[in-house]
Amino acid sequence: MPSTWHLLSILGDSRLLVPAALVLMVMGWRRRSRWHLRWMLMLCIIGAIVLASKLAFLGWGIGSARLDFTGVSGHAAMSAAIWPVLLAVCLPRRGACWASAGGLLLAAAIAYSRLPLNAHSWSEVTSGWLLGSLAAAWTLRRLDPTARASPGWLAAALFAGAFMPAVFPQATTHEAVVRLATALSGAKKAYARSALHEKSVTLQRKMLTP
Repeated sequence: MPSTWHLLSILGDSRLLVPAALVLMVMGWRRRSRWHLRWMLMLCIIGAIVLASKLAFLGWGIGSARLDFTGVSGHAAMSAAIWPVLLAVCLPRRGACWASAGGLLLAAAIAYSRLPLNAHSWSEVTSGWLLGSLAAAWTLRRLDPTARASPGWLAAALFAGAFMPAVFPQATTHEAVVRLATALSGAKKAYARSALHEKSVTLQRKMLTP
Protein backbone atom coordinates (compact mmCIF):
# COMPACT_ATOMS: atom_id res chain seq x y z
CA MET A 1 0.00 0.00 0.00
CA PRO A 2 1.46 3.42 -0.97
CA SER A 3 2.71 5.54 1.90
CA THR A 4 1.62 9.13 2.55
CA TRP A 5 4.85 10.31 0.94
CA HIS A 6 4.17 8.30 -2.21
CA LEU A 7 0.64 9.68 -2.45
CA LEU A 8 1.89 13.26 -2.04
CA SER A 9 4.60 12.65 -4.60
CA ILE A 10 1.98 11.47 -7.10
CA LEU A 11 0.23 14.84 -6.76
CA GLY A 12 3.43 16.47 -8.03
CA ASP A 13 3.77 14.24 -11.08
CA SER A 14 4.02 16.24 -14.31
CA ARG A 15 1.87 13.63 -16.04
CA LEU A 16 -0.98 14.72 -13.77
CA LEU A 17 -0.34 18.45 -13.47
CA VAL A 18 0.60 19.48 -17.02
CA PRO A 19 -2.47 18.01 -18.79
CA ALA A 20 -4.77 19.64 -16.21
CA ALA A 21 -2.99 22.97 -16.69
CA LEU A 22 -3.25 22.68 -20.48
CA VAL A 23 -7.04 22.28 -20.27
CA LEU A 24 -7.34 25.51 -18.28
CA MET A 25 -5.04 27.25 -20.75
CA VAL A 26 -7.39 26.22 -23.55
CA MET A 27 -10.20 27.72 -21.49
CA GLY A 28 -8.28 30.99 -21.23
CA TRP A 29 -7.59 30.99 -24.97
CA ARG A 30 -11.28 30.42 -25.82
CA ARG A 31 -12.28 33.28 -23.54
CA ARG A 32 -9.69 35.57 -25.16
CA SER A 33 -8.01 36.30 -21.84
CA ARG A 34 -4.31 36.90 -21.15
CA TRP A 35 -3.61 35.33 -17.77
CA HIS A 36 -3.05 31.93 -19.33
CA LEU A 37 -0.28 33.33 -21.55
CA ARG A 38 1.64 34.42 -18.45
CA TRP A 39 1.15 30.97 -16.97
CA MET A 40 2.23 29.21 -20.15
CA LEU A 41 5.37 31.35 -20.38
CA MET A 42 6.26 30.64 -16.76
CA LEU A 43 5.76 26.87 -17.13
CA CYS A 44 7.93 26.82 -20.25
CA ILE A 45 10.72 28.70 -18.44
CA ILE A 46 10.50 26.41 -15.42
CA GLY A 47 10.52 23.33 -17.60
CA ALA A 48 13.61 24.58 -19.42
CA ILE A 49 15.47 25.34 -16.17
CA VAL A 50 14.61 21.98 -14.61
CA LEU A 51 15.55 20.10 -17.78
CA ALA A 52 18.83 21.99 -18.23
CA SER A 53 19.91 21.36 -14.63
CA LYS A 54 19.12 17.66 -14.87
CA LEU A 55 20.83 17.23 -18.24
CA ALA A 56 23.91 19.01 -16.93
CA PHE A 57 24.31 16.52 -14.11
CA LEU A 58 23.08 13.29 -15.71
CA GLY A 59 25.06 13.85 -18.89
CA TRP A 60 28.19 15.68 -17.69
CA GLY A 61 28.22 15.34 -13.91
CA ILE A 62 27.81 19.08 -13.31
CA GLY A 63 26.46 19.65 -9.81
CA SER A 64 27.43 20.66 -6.29
CA ALA A 65 28.63 18.09 -3.77
CA ARG A 66 28.66 20.75 -1.04
CA LEU A 67 24.96 21.51 -1.56
CA ASP A 68 24.15 17.92 -2.56
CA PHE A 69 22.64 19.41 -5.71
CA THR A 70 22.13 17.37 -8.88
CA GLY A 71 19.32 19.40 -10.46
CA VAL A 72 16.17 21.36 -9.64
CA SER A 73 13.33 19.14 -8.43
CA GLY A 74 10.67 18.98 -11.13
CA HIS A 75 8.04 17.78 -8.66
CA ALA A 76 8.66 20.77 -6.38
CA ALA A 77 8.87 23.33 -9.18
CA MET A 78 5.82 22.20 -11.15
CA SER A 79 3.71 21.69 -8.01
CA ALA A 80 4.41 25.22 -6.78
CA ALA A 81 3.80 26.68 -10.24
CA ILE A 82 0.56 24.80 -10.99
CA TRP A 83 -1.35 23.93 -7.80
CA PRO A 84 -1.81 27.54 -6.53
CA VAL A 85 -3.08 28.73 -9.93
CA LEU A 86 -5.20 25.65 -10.53
CA LEU A 87 -6.96 25.97 -7.16
CA ALA A 88 -7.39 29.75 -7.51
CA VAL A 89 -9.02 29.29 -10.92
CA CYS A 90 -11.25 26.37 -9.95
CA LEU A 91 -12.58 27.73 -6.64
CA PRO A 92 -14.91 30.75 -6.13
CA ARG A 93 -13.25 34.11 -6.72
CA ARG A 94 -13.74 35.36 -3.15
CA GLY A 95 -11.66 32.44 -1.90
CA ALA A 96 -8.91 32.73 -4.54
CA CYS A 97 -6.31 34.11 -2.13
CA TRP A 98 -6.85 31.30 0.36
CA ALA A 99 -6.93 28.76 -2.48
CA SER A 100 -3.59 29.94 -3.86
CA ALA A 101 -2.06 29.91 -0.36
CA GLY A 102 -3.36 26.39 0.11
CA GLY A 103 -1.82 25.44 -3.22
CA LEU A 104 1.58 26.69 -2.07
CA LEU A 105 1.29 24.70 1.16
CA LEU A 106 0.30 21.60 -0.79
CA ALA A 107 3.28 22.14 -3.10
CA ALA A 108 5.55 22.46 -0.05
CA ALA A 109 4.24 19.13 1.27
CA ILE A 110 4.80 17.53 -2.14
CA ALA A 111 8.33 18.94 -2.26
CA TYR A 112 9.06 17.59 1.23
CA SER A 113 7.74 14.14 0.26
CA ARG A 114 10.66 13.77 -2.13
CA LEU A 115 13.10 13.75 0.82
CA PRO A 116 11.95 10.58 2.67
CA LEU A 117 11.60 8.90 -0.73
CA ASN A 118 15.32 9.64 -1.32
CA ALA A 119 14.49 11.25 -4.65
CA HIS A 120 15.99 14.67 -3.92
CA SER A 121 18.01 16.69 -1.43
CA TRP A 122 17.00 19.80 0.52
CA SER A 123 18.75 22.11 -1.96
CA GLU A 124 16.93 20.53 -4.89
CA VAL A 125 13.41 20.70 -3.44
CA THR A 126 13.91 24.17 -1.97
CA SER A 127 15.18 25.65 -5.23
CA GLY A 128 12.31 23.96 -7.08
CA TRP A 129 9.62 25.21 -4.71
CA LEU A 130 10.95 28.78 -4.76
CA LEU A 131 11.16 28.78 -8.54
CA GLY A 132 7.61 27.50 -8.92
CA SER A 133 6.26 29.87 -6.27
CA LEU A 134 7.66 32.88 -8.11
CA ALA A 135 6.03 31.67 -11.32
CA ALA A 136 2.67 31.19 -9.59
CA ALA A 137 2.83 34.61 -7.93
CA TRP A 138 3.59 36.32 -11.25
CA THR A 139 0.67 34.51 -12.89
CA LEU A 140 -1.79 35.21 -10.06
CA ARG A 141 -1.05 38.93 -10.06
CA ARG A 142 -3.38 39.54 -12.99
CA LEU A 143 -6.13 36.97 -12.79
CA ASP A 144 -9.37 38.39 -14.20
CA PRO A 145 -13.02 37.26 -14.20
CA THR A 146 -12.36 35.12 -17.29
CA ALA A 147 -10.10 32.92 -15.14
CA ARG A 148 -13.00 31.19 -13.38
CA ALA A 149 -13.41 27.56 -14.38
CA SER A 150 -16.99 26.41 -14.95
CA PRO A 151 -17.97 22.87 -13.83
CA GLY A 152 -17.43 21.59 -17.37
CA TRP A 153 -13.89 22.94 -17.61
CA LEU A 154 -13.10 21.74 -14.11
CA ALA A 155 -14.27 18.22 -14.97
CA ALA A 156 -12.19 18.27 -18.17
CA ALA A 157 -9.10 19.38 -16.23
CA LEU A 158 -9.56 16.63 -13.64
CA PHE A 159 -10.08 14.02 -16.35
CA ALA A 160 -7.00 15.16 -18.28
CA GLY A 161 -4.92 15.10 -15.10
CA ALA A 162 -5.99 11.56 -14.21
CA PHE A 163 -5.70 10.17 -17.74
CA MET A 164 -1.93 9.93 -18.22
CA PRO A 165 -1.01 8.37 -14.84
CA ALA A 166 -3.87 5.88 -15.21
CA VAL A 167 -3.03 4.84 -18.77
CA PHE A 168 0.77 4.94 -18.42
CA PRO A 169 1.43 4.13 -14.74
CA GLN A 170 5.02 2.96 -15.32
CA ALA A 171 6.18 5.74 -17.61
CA THR A 172 8.23 8.50 -16.01
CA THR A 173 9.71 11.72 -17.30
CA HIS A 174 12.96 10.89 -15.49
CA GLU A 175 13.62 7.92 -17.78
CA ALA A 176 13.20 10.14 -20.84
CA VAL A 177 15.57 12.75 -19.39
CA VAL A 178 18.19 10.07 -18.63
CA ARG A 179 18.06 8.82 -22.23
CA LEU A 180 18.32 12.35 -23.59
CA ALA A 181 21.26 13.20 -21.31
CA THR A 182 23.29 10.14 -22.32
CA ALA A 183 22.47 10.69 -25.98
CA LEU A 184 23.62 14.32 -25.90
CA SER A 185 26.75 13.75 -23.82
CA GLY A 186 27.76 10.44 -25.34
CA ALA A 187 28.22 8.94 -21.86
CA LYS A 188 27.73 5.20 -21.50
CA LYS A 189 25.50 5.75 -18.49
CA ALA A 190 24.06 8.67 -16.58
CA TYR A 191 25.96 10.15 -13.64
CA ALA A 192 24.72 9.15 -10.18
CA ARG A 193 24.64 11.24 -7.02
CA SER A 194 27.30 9.02 -5.46
CA ALA A 195 29.71 9.90 -8.29
CA LEU A 196 29.37 13.59 -7.44
CA HIS A 197 30.43 13.03 -3.84
CA GLU A 198 33.22 10.62 -4.80
CA LYS A 199 34.60 13.25 -7.16
CA SER A 200 34.48 15.84 -4.40
CA VAL A 201 36.33 13.56 -1.96
CA THR A 202 38.99 12.81 -4.58
CA LEU A 203 39.57 16.51 -5.23
CA GLN A 204 39.87 17.22 -1.50
CA ARG A 205 42.46 14.47 -1.11
CA LYS A 206 44.50 15.85 -3.99
CA MET A 207 44.44 19.30 -2.45
CA LEU A 208 45.61 17.94 0.92
CA THR A 209 48.34 15.80 -0.59
CA PRO A 210 51.73 17.61 -0.34
